[in-house]
Amino acid sequence: MRISVIILFLFLFQGRLVSAESFQDILDEGSGKVKVYYYPIEPFIYKDEIGNLLGIEKEMMDSYLRFIEKKYSVKLFVEWEQVPTFDSVFDYVNKSEIPAFGISVISKTEDRAKLVGFSYSYMPDVSVFITHLSVPFLKDGEALKTHINGFEAATISSTTYKDDLDKLSKRFELDLNYVDVPNDEDIIRLVSRNREMVGYVGLPFYVIEIGKGNPVKRHSKFQVKRDGYRFIYQLGNGWEQTVKNYFESYLYRAEADKIIRRYLGNDYSELIWGLAGDNVADRADEIAFLNKEKEIQSQSLIAAERQKELQWVIIVSVSIGLVFVVIIVLLLVRSNRMRQRDNVLLKEKSEQLQELLNELNQNKDEISHQRQLLQRKNKELSDINKQKDELIGIVAHDLKSPINQMSGLITILGFKSEKWDKEEVEIFEKLENSNFHLKELVERILDLESIQKKSLNYKITTVDMAEILRETVSEFEEKAVSKNISVDISHIVNGKTVMVDPFFLKQVFENLVSNALKFSPFGSTVFIGTESHHDYHHVYMEDQGPGISERDKVKLFTKYMTLSAKPTGDETSTGLGLSIVKKYVEEMNGSVWCESELGKGAKFIVAFPKV
Repeated sequence: MRISVIILFLFLFQGRLVSAESFQDILDEGSGKVKVYYYPIEPFIYKDEIGNLLGIEKEMMDSYLRFIEKKYSVKLFVEWEQVPTFDSVFDYVNKSEIPAFGISVISKTEDRAKLVGFSYSYMPDVSVFITHLSVPFLKDGEALKTHINGFEAATISSTTYKDDLDKLSKRFELDLNYVDVPNDEDIIRLVSRNREMVGYVGLPFYVIEIGKGNPVKRHSKFQVKRDGYRFIYQLGNGWEQTVKNYFESYLYRAEADKIIRRYLGNDYSELIWGLAGDNVADRADEIAFLNKEKEIQSQSLIAAERQKELQWVIIVSVSIGLVFVVIIVLLLVRSNRMRQRDNVLLKEKSEQLQELLNELNQNKDEISHQRQLLQRKNKELSDINKQKDELIGIVAHDLKSPINQMSGLITILGFKSEKWDKEEVEIFEKLENSNFHLKELVERILDLESIQKKSLNYKITTVDMAEILRETVSEFEEKAVSKNISVDISHIVNGKTVMVDPFFLKQVFENLVSNALKFSPFGSTVFIGTESHHDYHHVYMEDQGPGISERDKVKLFTKYMTLSAKPTGDETSTGLGLSIVKKYVEEMNGSVWCESELGKGAKFIVAFPKV
């Protein structure tokens, strides 16, 4: 999340008061104390109604500490301590007399990296610029000057949010009046209630809060990306290697994504990863997110309109009551000498009523304008969805027609099979099976698009992954030979029994083997094998291709996303294969990930629980 934390620079000059116990000391004694300092930020770390600590970072830190105890055979006595302010997390970690860690959605900067160690990033760090829902969409600096110059800006002092506002204000010469608040939730709350207030907040908090119906709007043109959320630890005490080992471990890969999804939900988690990638405006994730925003904003406008309608009913009721009062007053005036004063009172009441009516009319005009904007945006989204549906229909028609023609030709060809030798019969059978398999695969992929987020009809049974893997590899022999690529399957071992759908498992293997051959240089080797780790059976496919950059890893399993690496034999790439692999594997209770360094090839691993 944040922090510029000026007070941290004091530690560059004064040092630590007491040297904390090193990791080697804990190894030597077999046990030791560890402290974790935190500032509560829901849903990352917070207490429930009965005082239990929960949250994404709480469970991530528990996972890391369990890893240390198991890997190094030590016993850690952990003490959790809440600090008074977010800024003080660094202060407490640096001054701790025992090994200490800090968590509270912390971003890495060059200045902080001189003071403490930082773990690997576990979630994208994106700050989004928000305004009240009534502010028009801001596309450039001129729009900023026109619509928000002179506004108040809710922020948290000594944080990257404040830095982002300063840079925005300086770049476009804005006159913003800052209002300090303690956390992201307060920024969103103030902006949602004030039409002339802006601010920066973290993307996860924005996603969570719009889910609660807060009438705020993000302006994607001005969002800021950083190096990811991390936890911190003391430098120079030997803990760096343990952190590195954990984030490179199977335990982290197996648990991290599940922890995040548990608190943010599958839909919101996918949106956060998707919106953190490059070219956000061109991606399907942005369309999905715009739909979500549209739905929430519609609900907010409907609620506001109902509130205004209720006010109108009250005003009309009051008006009727005032009419009766006037009638009574007129009758009383006739019988006493207070007519003049009563007339003055009646005039004042009438003026007040007129003011209320004028204000109500102005509010109705504003609601009408907002409704028009919303209808225009809804039409744009409907047009995009219509284009997508038309494209899927074209793909279905263009693929199914030639496949059906191929099926007919193959059937005709089969009538001459009695004249063929054994090798020709085998080739024909492979051609017939491949065509049937292609037809079924196209139908499944089209089903996947049509049902969108709904689960497919899996037929789960007991399967030996090694058998299906060998069968799949054999189907790519000609492809490998055409590129002079050796496929090493000597490490495929039988007995890797799991509960999956055989058809979908084969699709997973076909996509991964195809990718390995597609991105492998001519004359190289692809290594394919099986392994077992803890309660899981693994299948891996390792190539000697160009590898995958850190930037590409973020969008690796995203639908329709092509990466910077290019196929070595002029093959095509739709960007769909790995997203299908991820959906199939996860819906069959498995995991898939990639281990790669740029220039050193890529290793894709699929894991399923043992039977």
